[in-house]
Amino acid sequence: MISAILLAAGESRRMGDFKQLLPFQGKTFVECCVDNLLETSVDEIIVVTGHRQAEVRQVLENRPVKVAFNADFHMGMSSSIQCGIQSLDEKTTAILIALADQPHIHSSIISKVIAAYQSEHPLIVVPVYTSHRGHPIILDIKLRQEILAIDPAEGLRQIVQAHKEQVFYLEMTNDSILLDFDYPQDYQKFLAQEG
Repeated sequence: MISAILLAAGESRRMGDFKQLLPFQGKTFVECCVDNLLETSVDEIIVVTGHRQAEVRQVLENRPVKVAFNADFHMGMSSSIQCGIQSLDEKTTAILIALADQPHIHSSIISKVIAAYQSEHPLIVVPVYTSHRGHPIILDIKLRQEILAIDPAEGLRQIVQAHKEQVFYLEMTNDSILLDFDYPQDYQKFLAQEG
């Protein structure tokens, strides 16, 4: 069973607006991300909320997702991953980590990452483009306790480093796995390209 954890808890301070609810293709970023996940073979989706969690929960109320509130969202992404891990179904065998500021990551990309995990059986799958790591990534459930114990300052990097012999790097054909939106100009440029 593959469970997806969608990280949607951050404050988006650099953006100056709440990224998760920015409009894209007639929906919000977080709705697009959930819908892309729903088009894949993931068995459950856990959306980790934090800042403005009631608004995120409201836009997702008609979608089949679990919502987990991370009261410590100000502690960063690692705390949100750990919050999502606590909500996993007991039958989960692998965890896909996706970001709510990547509405352009289509289901086909997510499905390639899942397929690599299912065919190669590594502990970790990381998509890469020109040697740069992106998202979404998959971690085997065997890493659960290590994830719960990670140093927030290091994040998942320390787990990838600790298990570097058991990481499958999936080469992608474009840079979409690297793109996220931290500043208003990033978002405007993205809309101009997509439009």
